[in-house]
Amino acid sequence: MKDYTKQSDDILIDLICKGDYRAFEALYDRYFSRIFKQCYLFCLNTEEANDLMQDIWIKIFFNIKNFKKESSFSTWIYRITTNHCLNQIKKKSKSEISLDDIEIEIPHSNGQEIITEAKKILSRLSLEDRVLLIMKYMDELTYEEMSIKLDIGVSAIKMRLSRLIKEIRKEIDI
Repeated sequence: MKDYTKQSDDILIDLICKGDYRAFEALYDRYFSRIFKQCYLFCLNTEEANDLMQDIWIKIFFNIKNFKKESSFSTWIYRITTNHCLNQIKKKSKSEISLDDIEIEIPHSNGQEIITEAKKILSRLSLEDRVLLIMKYMDELTYEEMSIKLDIGVSAIKMRLSRLIKEIRKEIDI
């Protein structure tokens, strides 16, 4: 019996392409939590994140033979996850997207007012802008990593984030 946990992603992909579906289980176990976390950050709902994740794993399963190994497998699945989540969330009306599940802790006496205002500001942002903020400040990705995952130039990402931060600061008078 093979120990799939010690195999590289590329070897597991080769095994999957040859019909060894236990290798797919190993990839699933390896990347399950990352994909779930990314789905959750897009929809802020555990049940919906699980549904998104299930759809993504089906896409990965049926498209793994198309993976060309020009980038890392993690980059490829991150891109699939991002695209799928964006497409699904765009289908929903903006009124259905709720930011009530976001936990924000502010140690001030007027903390609830600040939290309410922060959620209002976030709800007015476009989905693309929220994705940039998630990637930069929650996932802590570098500009280069964001560029690869979003297929946008580094300078464009820097400019959009700078503009976004200025807009947010202007709204909250910082």
